[in-house]
Amino acid sequence: MVCKSWNASIATGLSSMEVDMHNDPAVWAAKMAKLQSLIRHLRAVVIHVNTSISADMLFHNIALVQQLKGVTELRMHLRDGCDLPPAAAAAIGAMRQLTSLSIVGGGLSREAAAELLAGLAAGAAAAAASSGSGAAAAAGLFGGEPGGLRSLTLLPAVQHGLGDGEMGALAACSSIEVLEFRAHRLTSAGLATLSLGLPRLTRLAISSLDSDSGYELACLERLARLAELDLALDQAPTGDVSRRALCAVKPGRSLSLSFRWTERAQGLLTEYGNRLANLTHLDVGACRVGSESLFEAVAQLTGLRELRMAVYSNADHCIPCHLSRLSALAALQRFHLEKRRAYFPEARRFGESSIAVPVTAEGLRTLAGRWSRLRSLRLALSRKDYSAEGLSVLSSFTGLRDLGIVVERYPTAGQAQTQTQTHQVAQQQQGLEQAAAAGEAVSGTGGGSLGRLSRRSVELPPALDLCWLPPGLTSLELNSLVLEMREQGPHGRHSQGGEAQAPQPEPGLGLGLGGMGPQAWGLGTASAPVAAGLTFSCEGVDAAPQAGAASPSLPSGAAAVPAPASAAPPPPPVASLPALPLFQLSSLDVEACVVRPALLAEVARRCGASLRSLRLVGVVGLTDAALAGCAASLPALRALTVSAPGNRAGTMHVGWVGHVTVTQAGLAALSARRPPPLLRQLTWESDDLTSRGPQLAALAPLTSLRHLSLSCTDKTAELALGSLSVLQDALPYCYVDMVWTGARPDTL
Repeated sequence: MVCKSWNASIATGLSSMEVDMHNDPAVWAAKMAKLQSLIRHLRAVVIHVNTSISADMLFHNIALVQQLKGVTELRMHLRDGCDLPPAAAAAIGAMRQLTSLSIVGGGLSREAAAELLAGLAAGAAAAAASSGSGAAAAAGLFGGEPGGLRSLTLLPAVQHGLGDGEMGALAACSSIEVLEFRAHRLTSAGLATLSLGLPRLTRLAISSLDSDSGYELACLERLARLAELDLALDQAPTGDVSRRALCAVKPGRSLSLSFRWTERAQGLLTEYGNRLANLTHLDVGACRVGSESLFEAVAQLTGLRELRMAVYSNADHCIPCHLSRLSALAALQRFHLEKRRAYFPEARRFGESSIAVPVTAEGLRTLAGRWSRLRSLRLALSRKDYSAEGLSVLSSFTGLRDLGIVVERYPTAGQAQTQTQTHQVAQQQQGLEQAAAAGEAVSGTGGGSLGRLSRRSVELPPALDLCWLPPGLTSLELNSLVLEMREQGPHGRHSQGGEAQAPQPEPGLGLGLGGMGPQAWGLGTASAPVAAGLTFSCEGVDAAPQAGAASPSLPSGAAAVPAPASAAPPPPPVASLPALPLFQLSSLDVEACVVRPALLAEVARRCGASLRSLRLVGVVGLTDAALAGCAASLPALRALTVSAPGNRAGTMHVGWVGHVTVTQAGLAALSARRPPPLLRQLTWESDDLTSRGPQLAALAPLTSLRHLSLSCTDKTAELALGSLSVLQDALPYCYVDMVWTGARPDTL
């Protein structure tokens, strides 16, 4: 269980709690008894169940949960490989006090689903009988709050779900108002059976629908109170009957459509777009683009509040798709656009789709002016779609809370098609390191070339200045970018250079231009700001013309360096932090980006009070020291992911931070803090962990962990620890995951 100590300090007003089910029935029973006696006002419980819980143990543990008579909201998360047995399902269905039930993940057999729904239907009938006649209670003719289950969510693993056989029992749960479930071989007959019941239903969400069955949605008109309809289909419907049914949703109802993989969405939207006035959510997964009219068809859906599109094309010509054509969607609150790879049969290879989505400054300004309600924006496009001018106007989206800028990496003709994403990241990092070490050219989109082409050229990703981001962000995802941070000077200009501007109070960070002093290696302080950029100082590389202009040499003599008494006093800590978009950040995801340790430290300092989730994968410039320095500034951190494959321990080329060291020493420095960090989730991948196994001293202090993922195999971990039980004894409440060469032990 999550709570390790129970005492009188537990707030009596606590109404919700999240727990992990213990694999010892005696311990679980004791904790349930204490939970019932200490927290009398508990109303909502979230229970995580892992594979170490057997079927019999799960049944007995659920029976103990039944003792919590005050709990009305129950949510269960079953991990992969954990099935809900019929006996445990029947025990959950017998909890008559529940008003909300959610079962997410794991396996749900037909027997277990039947037992669960039978118990819920019996509870709904009993609640209806207690408040009056069944028909009157179902019709809602009596005053007061209706009894029985009002919200039901059943989302097991993909291979499981509810079919036609379960619709009768589900329709008998007459008190349900919100229903969400995963379908499995569900037909129109099952939908018709479902529509005969559920008179109170206001929201219906069905996922994994097989569109080839040709669903007849007219039967859903029997649900008089239905206000929200969410359908997730494999393909867009082709028949005229099914397409007209989508357009027949009553006015005032909210319609959400999502397609997993389709070539038919463009035809559906082009033909019926002007009749889908009720469409509020549209998720077009892997849609083949035939012409630029797709964006024009989507622009007709002026009621859209959420739009997700994953497009691809293998046409022999480039299809332009301008974002400004979607400016008519003034009600949009969430917009995600991804350009996927396509297969070109003539070349017999996968490559970048023949679609151009230019991210221009003019286009983004147009969208920012019309999309005043936008809260979430994610763009996953190619390198040539982005420009520094376009990225510099991201701050125009003043209401944005979630932002994702991803530079997709597409395979070329010379690359193997079986490469994994992690291997591609490692190759990209190794290429940058070798290029800098050999003195070869490294170029980016944010400026000119930093050197002359010697034998080959390694291109850097587009450059993104973090000062371009809008304020108020709570979630940020950055992938395959060169990250910079340049402060605004007193006259509104970006401050560059290093020691020549030391008296100024604005520190500058980033990858651009600068010197090789201690400030360039992230050792600057408030009185000695860090240099504004990085110079690739290697033999055989010609310095860029801008480097000499940006870093003037100081005059010789004592007058060149002011005395400490005459130096400008350091600015106050609060005044030195302008209103950047990082102070409210709670989730940060950085993958395959080029950064400097000083930049990481500055970001951690700015968002340290709010950041709860941090993910660093394939980051060029990441070191153990940088990790330790960042962790000290992140007291609210609860989830950490570090993946650094291919890093070479003990090698670092002077003037380039490509060869970095990420080992378990960084993890040990993190866990050695006093008090130790309250991490709940930790994922760690490094070469020393993969080859030599985990270090118990680095993991044992992290007693708050509930989920641990390691990159080594179970055999390697056993050789390093002597026995896997040692790790379980050190972290008794933690679900440990690694590369299993055999059956997973029940104790883990």
